[in-house]
Amino acid sequence: MAVYWLAGAVFFAVVELIVPGLISIWFALAAAITIFFSMAVDSGLYQGYFFVILSAVLLASTRKFSKKMLERKDGSVDRIIGSVVEVKGIAPNGNYEIYFDGKHWIGKSDEELEIGDKVKILRIEGIKLVLEKVKYKSNIE
Repeated sequence: MAVYWLAGAVFFAVVELIVPGLISIWFALAAAITIFFSMAVDSGLYQGYFFVILSAVLLASTRKFSKKMLERKDGSVDRIIGSVVEVKGIAPNGNYEIYFDGKHWIGKSDEELEIGDKVKILRIEGIKLVLEKVKYKSNIE
């Protein structure tokens, strides 16, 4: 029976690689652990119960952990939006280099920017800051 659980573990791991979402990885882990349980218990029914219960526990613990992480507020992100900074460099790929609180950031803009331009940080997209050139004093606020 351990061979079937191994096949299940591999199947769920491959599914997780194809469709990442931290769901099927827990089924893969539960199937892998069930391999050892199957060596001690011959009943396929009890092995199935063990797999289902272990999968549910792993999924529930992941939900609790991820919910806690999503609810956590990072003040630095809130603080950076709306800030006005200066363009310090132009990257070869058309992005812009800026510094905020002594940290290096890469920014992008729909407008053509030059070194020394003042820009307002509108939002964060992935790991890049979306920038807007400050044209007038009222644009800062």
